[in-house]
Amino acid sequence: MHDSPQTLFDELADGYEEMRKELGWDPFVHIHAAFPPETLQNKRVLDAGCGTGECARWLQSHGAEPYGLDISPEMCFAAAENSENIPYLTHDLSEPLPFDDKRFDIVIALGCLEYIEDIEATVAEFARVLDKGGCFLGCFERYGDDCPGGSAQSIEFFDDWMRFRQSDDEIRAMISKHFRTFELAHVPGFKLTDDDGNETGECTQYIRVIAKK
Repeated sequence: MHDSPQTLFDELADGYEEMRKELGWDPFVHIHAAFPPETLQNKRVLDAGCGTGECARWLQSHGAEPYGLDISPEMCFAAAENSENIPYLTHDLSEPLPFDDKRFDIVIALGCLEYIEDIEATVAEFARVLDKGGCFLGCFERYGDDCPGGSAQSIEFFDDWMRFRQSDDEIRAMISKHFRTFELAHVPGFKLTDDDGNETGECTQYIRVIAKK
């Protein structure tokens, strides 16, 4: 039995923003690729896996109306401590989303989807809460011969947690069920470390999806 990702992210909440920089993970690269700042005014944005609220605050600063979800109460607490007028809710993304249909114009899910085993159900929920013409931005960890871990579809790490991975074909098939158009790109993720915290020289590999409903 593996632990819930909640326990992992509760442990990481204090100092998470510095840690993600040290590990080379920059969610803003992907946000900029999908959303020029001038297009965000008054957009209703679901930041799924919001962490400590970095992206939500940036979105708000460019006129968007973000709503943050995270499985970790500690992450949501840290986000709320550093934000004004942004709602944050503790929620497991593997469960149905607590929103009406067509509630958002944009859904962003970065650095969180690899912890969800039944990812297709989660993507279906993202599509459900997106309004017509809305946009989904997400990064899915991928497997393949050019990835650390090769063709393994799931990876155990630090003995207690699992990451779940997809192929290009699996992502295409899943996204095409729910979105009219989409584009995929291979992008780097987090630098990997061993059990002692030393960098291995490898990093996770993601499939970035930008999809329109």
